[in-house]
Amino acid sequence: MMWGRMKKFSFSLQRLLDYKEQVLDIERAVLAEMNAVLRTLEAELEAFGRERAKRIAKLREKAAEGIPAIEMEAHKNFLTALDFAIKNKVRQIKLQSAAADKQQGKVLEVKAEISAMEKLRGRKLDEYNYKSQKADELFIEEFVSHIRCSGQ
Repeated sequence: MMWGRMKKFSFSLQRLLDYKEQVLDIERAVLAEMNAVLRTLEAELEAFGRERAKRIAKLREKAAEGIPAIEMEAHKNFLTALDFAIKNKVRQIKLQSAAADKQQGKVLEVKAEISAMEKLRGRKLDEYNYKSQKADELFIEEFVSHIRCSGQ
């Protein structure tokens, strides 16, 4: 006769699942930092663009007034340096964006692993609950049967 209860549910991969959740937190933090760097680079690029537009407007204004050739050359040299800085910033943004995309892939991969493990845990819990219910039903049947037999 079965008088005891089934042991408490235990998911054999729980420690691995906990570890994967910690990894996910770390990967998300890395992604957040990468996105913050990307936003900073984009803001710097926008500032360069505004500075360039402002310098071009100033150069046109001074050219209309008539400025010495040396001053015109200085403005053009500054714009050339600014164009180089803009191209460099665009390159940095592309690299950072690609790195952030790769990191996003890592985050999605870990999330998929966690999801699969959680689904497995759910199936194992359902199986445990089913077996527990069956054990309870068997216990009740045996108990009632025992009472009937001893009551005669």
